[in-house]
Amino acid sequence: MRDLSLHLLDIAQNSIRAGARHLEIQIEADAGQDMLRIIVADDGCGMSPELLEQVTDPFVTTRKTRSVGLGLPLLRELCDIAGGDFKIESEPGSGTQLWVSFELSNIDRLPLGDLGQTLIALVMTDPSVDLSLGLSAGDRKDCLKTLDLRQTLEEIPLDSPDVLNWIKSCVQEMQHEIFGGILHEING
Repeated sequence: MRDLSLHLLDIAQNSIRAGARHLEIQIEADAGQDMLRIIVADDGCGMSPELLEQVTDPFVTTRKTRSVGLGLPLLRELCDIAGGDFKIESEPGSGTQLWVSFELSNIDRLPLGDLGQTLIALVMTDPSVDLSLGLSAGDRKDCLKTLDLRQTLEEIPLDSPDVLNWIKSCVQEMQHEIFGGILHEING
């Protein structure tokens, strides 16, 4: 995968397949500590201790269509290469939480990518899932919640083309305003 947004898409789609109805993604750029931190939390079915122990093994997957799962193993390797950390916790019936970090200035850190495109892909996967995307860097913070949009739009579905275009534009603008000048791939 060429950027972190694609890893987020993979993780979030796994959450939705695991029955998550609420999915929260938090991304924080901390220039003072030279860290990019990402947290993904869901209320899906969770994992057994045995599966959790093996989840970063590429030859362990719950999918029936293929016998290899590379998403989490690759992400863990990227964290190691880019001077960060990888932690995952899960309990059956209680969902899953993933924490990853990368050194901001590390030459091997993948760019963040297009979070707007990622969010609309998730909305199209299942428009009824409550998605929350929070971005922060220092005193700059913003959050988009599909639950709020759903309540505001009432009868207009989130997966209608006009709404999807608005979500994409809104998230791209948030990404530029929050991370511009902090992440090298986003101009200030």
